[in-house]
Amino acid sequence: MNGPVRVVVVGMGWAGREIWLPRLKEHHSFDVIAVVDPVAGPADPGVPLLGDVAEIESGTVDLAVVAVPNHLHADIAEELLLRGIPVFLEKPVCLTSSEADRLAEAERAGGAVLLAGSAARYRADVRALYERTPAVGQIRHIDVSWVRARGVPDSGGWFTQAQLAGGGALVDLGWHLLDSIAPILGPAALTQVVGTLSDDFVNTSAARAGWRDAPETAGGAGPGGGDVEDTVRGFLVTEDGVSVALRASWASHEARDVTLITVEGSAGVASLRCTFGFSPNREGGSDLTFTSDGETTQVPFEAERIGAEYDRQLDELPGLLGEPAMAGRAVADARRNIGVIERLYACAGRHVPAHDTTREYQMDRRISGLTGSRPAVGPLEHPRSVVVFDLDGVLVDSTEVMREAFSIAYAEVVGEGPAPFAEYNRHLGRYFPDIMRIMDLPLAMEEPFVRESYRMAHLVPLFDGVPEMLHTLRERGIRLAVATGKSGPRARSLLSQLGVLELFDHVIGSDEIAHPKPAPDIVLKALELLGAEPDSAVMVGDAVTDIASAHSAGVAALAALWGETDEPALLAASPDAVLQKPGDLLALWPAAAVG
Repeated sequence: MNGPVRVVVVGMGWAGREIWLPRLKEHHSFDVIAVVDPVAGPADPGVPLLGDVAEIESGTVDLAVVAVPNHLHADIAEELLLRGIPVFLEKPVCLTSSEADRLAEAERAGGAVLLAGSAARYRADVRALYERTPAVGQIRHIDVSWVRARGVPDSGGWFTQAQLAGGGALVDLGWHLLDSIAPILGPAALTQVVGTLSDDFVNTSAARAGWRDAPETAGGAGPGGGDVEDTVRGFLVTEDGVSVALRASWASHEARDVTLITVEGSAGVASLRCTFGFSPNREGGSDLTFTSDGETTQVPFEAERIGAEYDRQLDELPGLLGEPAMAGRAVADARRNIGVIERLYACAGRHVPAHDTTREYQMDRRISGLTGSRPAVGPLEHPRSVVVFDLDGVLVDSTEVMREAFSIAYAEVVGEGPAPFAEYNRHLGRYFPDIMRIMDLPLAMEEPFVRESYRMAHLVPLFDGVPEMLHTLRERGIRLAVATGKSGPRARSLLSQLGVLELFDHVIGSDEIAHPKPAPDIVLKALELLGAEPDSAVMVGDAVTDIASAHSAGVAALAALWGETDEPALLAASPDAVLQKPGDLLALWPAAAVG
């Protein structure tokens, strides 16, 4: 190219903000002309901020660096490629094999190249391992692992929500590991793939990645506990007889975060011990050795600072943009990686989740905010005669009373110190004992919390517009239910005190079903009691757990934005429509149509 590569950065989460934007700005080969994010504030005073990828003008940009949450990768990249804009896509390139097919077609149709993030291959120690590998002779076995001591990325955020991330440690760390050994394995097909998953740490607050927690939360992480694995152990065999033992762990009982790659062959063993990524809890440098006939020698290579692999990848990126051989390569590599991941999940008995923006699940792409405007409430595909409401944050404004009750309970049971109400608030929608387990707090807090909640119940108001909305819905023949994270007796007592209990056909608490939100049980119970089918109902909620529960039950999910909710996370969960105020719900049943 003549002159710097004109680049836009799409997504201002942790990766976009901390890895790509500062490096691109400092690199002489790139000119950052804009960043794109629908909810972030200005990323940099000198860089224009766009709210939607539709605002990117094709003729003014040479490359889009896409660093959005996983479930948006394929959709955003596909849209840009079809418009003829080359894309550099952070891992994972795709979450299903069908998404890989879509990206391949978009690359061909748009005539623009797709490039993929492969940071591990650009590390100096990994490249030294590649150079040493021929000395091992005929490769027989590879051990590859990345085990963190404590490194769950913002537990409860999008990284630990299967609908948004596509999986846990396997998709996150495992993709890097598979990518790092691909040049060693070569093109041989994998004939056997087996594995197991575990989730001992993902909902333990002490296991979070401390170096990422604050930025991820600010960047739009959602509330709720994780429903993905924190550890995967797999065993692969290629058609030419090479075996691979793979392990990826977000957290463990180890003291340090360690990455190991060992290549065993007929003539020797090459072994690299290091730490991938940005964790401060790392091994002291990298160690590469070669062992043959009982003698181990050190293999020298140039030491480098943490993150240098990203700079090195940017050094080569302009040349790759103009290289014809790169067309189709990223998708080919992605197909291999996602194929292994899908087979490991299948072996472990976990169904690959319905990713909210993929076409095969017919979800509304506009919710992302990166591919169009949010859907307002309006006519839905099927006539609706039932509304299921969440309670706190939707019908009643209980935040301050909950804050006080939680603080009192914490002081009584745990002791002095600030009560972590902000974290508790991120898990609303779940049953109180489940939140205590997620936060590693004593279950004994439930008794004083419930006691104080009852004592201060008279201080909890209905949101403005809620009484009018409920009465109007009843007048229009709509049946109403409440499905809440509270216990049933507490919810019914509160609604009775507020004078609206008689407006609801049923009020169901989390203590009255087997599996609370985000499971579908509580919504399905409401439908059972009402004698209604899923396609006749909508659910109104203010938390990611509400949206997940509704979707799992086959019910249209409407996001309520009038309370103290995490709006970016709620929108990222792909509700079917958005309500700015309680009265917006009435648009589903216009008075004229009802009359």
